[in-house]
Amino acid sequence: MSIKIKRIECAPIGENTYVIKDENSGICTVIDPGCFNKSIEHFVGEENNLAYIILTHAHWDHIAALNEYKDKYPASKLVVNFDEHEMITDSSINGTAQYVGREVALEADIYVTDGEELKLGDTNLKFITTPGHTKGGMCILADGNLFSGDTLFMRSVGRTDLYGGSWGQLKESIQNKLFSLDGSTIVYPGHGPSTTIESEKRENPFV
Repeated sequence: MSIKIKRIECAPIGENTYVIKDENSGICTVIDPGCFNKSIEHFVGEENNLAYIILTHAHWDHIAALNEYKDKYPASKLVVNFDEHEMITDSSINGTAQYVGREVALEADIYVTDGEELKLGDTNLKFITTPGHTKGGMCILADGNLFSGDTLFMRSVGRTDLYGGSWGQLKESIQNKLFSLDGSTIVYPGHGPSTTIESEKRENPFV
């Protein structure tokens, strides 16, 4: 099992959009479609190569280009945590009506819960529910790589003062779920550079 990972930093607030490609099959998923550009299109290749669009959560900066992806790749399936249903279907809650200049509000094709898995070619995608930043926030574990959204950053954590946020839940999510992963797990956050679980257990001042 082997994957390639492409990271794009999106304006205006540096949200990270990731594309994962299963090397054996060429099948891809986008995680947190904050922006779309030609380099992503080139990386994905054929239209049918994009199997999933996965959201760690549904804040505006992580879904700003969702409609573009759905238009470009109509066969792709939108994957969202079950508890994020309210936010992804309401543009006044997810912030797109206010900050993006166009509404993004739609039903997911697949709603997942904690511990569920999907296959991306030969790669397993495991979903870890991590509420705290939002009610239905989640992380995705793939081949020793964790896509942590706005739950865990390098030396920081996600804010909890927005709709659905909870400091107690966020701290529990990180300490009980993420910090139980292998220390060598590479963390790809929703903003900023990558890190590892071991490094954050040792040096993150917030948890």
